[in-house]
Amino acid sequence: MTLITALCISCATVAFGLAALVFYAGVPSRPGWWIGALPFALWVIGPAVAPCLIANHKSRQWFSITMFLYFAVSSIFSGFAYYDAFFRSKSSTAALTLVFIPFYQWLAIALLLLLCLGIRLSRRGVEKWRSSVHVIN
Repeated sequence: MTLITALCISCATVAFGLAALVFYAGVPSRPGWWIGALPFALWVIGPAVAPCLIANHKSRQWFSITMFLYFAVSSIFSGFAYYDAFFRSKSSTAALTLVFIPFYQWLAIALLLLLCLGIRLSRRGVEKWRSSVHVIN
């Protein structure tokens, strides 16, 4: 099994669990709930699916490993936060974790992509610099 396959299977499993959590937190018996819940479910599930889609788009092995590690760390921390909010605290504001945890995950994905882009651009710059030094000598 390749790393991308393992990442996609893991992402699908976490996405299914998050969808179940959205149903657990909501009131799916009311018809009006579905109108607001579907876009909200995309907001919650999106950060779990994005690493798989991004890793499939990129072909570099180090980038796939980076997305897999991000996904693992992000899923572990968000899993603990969701568990604490919904099953341990019994707070009336537990559903707010479904708003803020994905926000932080989207922010982390954006920062990670910027970091990877910076690494890639700096490698290209170093390679160009090395090739120009060899031409001069």
